[in-house]
Amino acid sequence: MAQAALTPIRRNVSLTKEVVERLRRAILTGELAEGTPLPEAQTAAKFGVSRVPVREALVELERQGLVQFETNGRATVRPFNDEDEAEILSLRGALQTMAARLAAAKLTDADVARLESILARARDTRDLTDFSAMDTAFHDEIIAIARNKRLSRVWTDLRAQMELWLSRLHRQREKLTHDVRNATLASHREMIEVLKTRKPKAAADLMELHCSWKDWPPKAD
Repeated sequence: MAQAALTPIRRNVSLTKEVVERLRRAILTGELAEGTPLPEAQTAAKFGVSRVPVREALVELERQGLVQFETNGRATVRPFNDEDEAEILSLRGALQTMAARLAAAKLTDADVARLESILARARDTRDLTDFSAMDTAFHDEIIAIARNKRLSRVWTDLRAQMELWLSRLHRQREKLTHDVRNATLASHREMIEVLKTRKPKAAADLMELHCSWKDWPPKAD
């Protein structure tokens, strides 16, 4: 499925947007591993486009934090070192804990229905990258329910890097535990049930716990 990302692009679409989406998908699936060079000419040739939309796409992906430019101007798929991961985790925990606290106080029946819908789609998803996207979408929705514009803006800045980190983590842990999906679904089900109590502190405490792990799910013995 991932191999479809690096094939020629149809001409009836926005080239830059399509290149962004193709490269983003290839990065999230691991088809383009961290540290992989992304030379403009070769990438353009794979997509059957000029170098201009590729250059524009790389700039956009660099803005999202999925690509980095080295001092010589060469673009590569962004790796995360320990400091990067620590920053992503700490910000994710702070933002989501705040969001859960606010969401519990503002939750409506329509909000619950949207969370349930995301959970159902995640349950039906067999592809691990798509499942990671549903995991991120669940947390997106909690941010939306919090109804705080500035919180939402900060989350948007973090979102792409968090999704990349999460997709890599899911692949690593699935190889060890083969239970990433069930553990995540159970955790999100618990989160919905706590939010439904409309108790802000309980929701914040559970979210803080949910976001506190680095090596979750637990490593196999």
